Amino acid sequence: MKKTLISLALLATSGSVLATELYNGRLSGMAGAGYVTGGYSDGVLLNPSLVASHGAKDDFALVINAGALGSDKDDLIDGLDDLVDFTDYLQSATNLTEADADELKRLMANVDDKTLGATFGASTVLAIPNSIISAALILKATGTVGLLANIDDSDYELIDDRTNTNFDPEDLQSSVIGRGVVVKELGVALAKNVSPSDDYQLLVGITPKRIEVDTIVYEATVADYDEDDLDADDYTITGKTSGLDAGITYIKGNLRYGLTISNLSSKKFKSIAEGETFELATRTTAAIGYTGDWYKAEASVDLDAVPTFGLGGDTQIFRAGVEVSPLSWLQLRAGIQRDLEDTLPDAYSVGIGFSPFNVINIDLAGYSGSDETVGGAVQLGLRF
Repeated sequence: MKKTLISLALLATSGSVLATELYNGRLSGMAGAGYVTGGYSDGVLLNPSLVASHGAKDDFALVINAGALGSDKDDLIDGLDDLVDFTDYLQSATNLTEADADELKRLMANVDDKTLGATFGASTVLAIPNSIISAALILKATGTVGLLANIDDSDYELIDDRTNTNFDPEDLQSSVIGRGVVVKELGVALAKNVSPSDDYQLLVGITPKRIEVDTIVYEATVADYDEDDLDADDYTITGKTSGLDAGITYIKGNLRYGLTISNLSSKKFKSIAEGETFELATRTTAAIGYTGDWYKAEASVDLDAVPTFGLGGDTQIFRAGVEVSPLSWLQLRAGIQRDLEDTLPDAYSVGIGFSPFNVINIDLAGYSGSDETVGGAVQLGLRF
């Protein structure tokens, strides 16, 4: 029963912004709301049709994004380091003294049932828009990992029984348990404006892609725990498949409407733990947005709930974000995410962008959630 509870709770601390998995310096500033207003080099990560939303002077864009988020409100990393260092010391000790026994029990109690979580992401987009077929090469990777310290109550009795005698920390049953997943994608977005009239525009696009998924299921005793082993072959299984994203965007005046389908065909990937699988599920998202000369706003919502690996629940995300440009080279952003399934807590974001001459750009975003969860993202771009 306890293992079931651990599996359900393990990644909760890292889940507060899982829906902003792209870690885009621009989109993350609006809490991931970029399905219709994101532009041809950023929004294409969410909606393939947006690579055709370029202006007359847009010929090329190269953008690089990276970001991370973490929560260690319990100071589990430091606590585990102290515990592992002390078990290393005990390996060479002749006997377990009463003082050492008390210190070992204190260090174990200090980490018991505490968790930490982290998510990260990176992407590169090379976009070449044109009036025939707009295209973008997309490389992206996203991941999440969580750890939990599971102290076995019988270990306290074992320590008391071995006090003032020879003691081997390898006999401890307490463990560190981890779950994680890394998803890597390589795709080419293709899109076209099928109705380039003065009254409205209709953009359609697809992104065929190659997908690689690493599932991580880690368990080690506290004496053998090593954070560098999390991605070791003994705990990781890699699966590969092909996938397809599709999107449509309707533009009339300043208003935009969109519908996207991510992972047209749902796929499941095995882990080393029997019965534990990661599902790359189909997700359909609808969005409405407004774009003006100095202001843009968008709201988007997932139309279906999708399972989340390690959380023991589904997520269905609503996003809302705004961007204002008080100067032609300055953008200010803010946004909020909310999980309609209440699996994840609310997340909030702010961002700022600098784009002199609209040729180079630097965009920064910061976001936060519950349990002292904080993170950030950055984008470097070149456009002409």
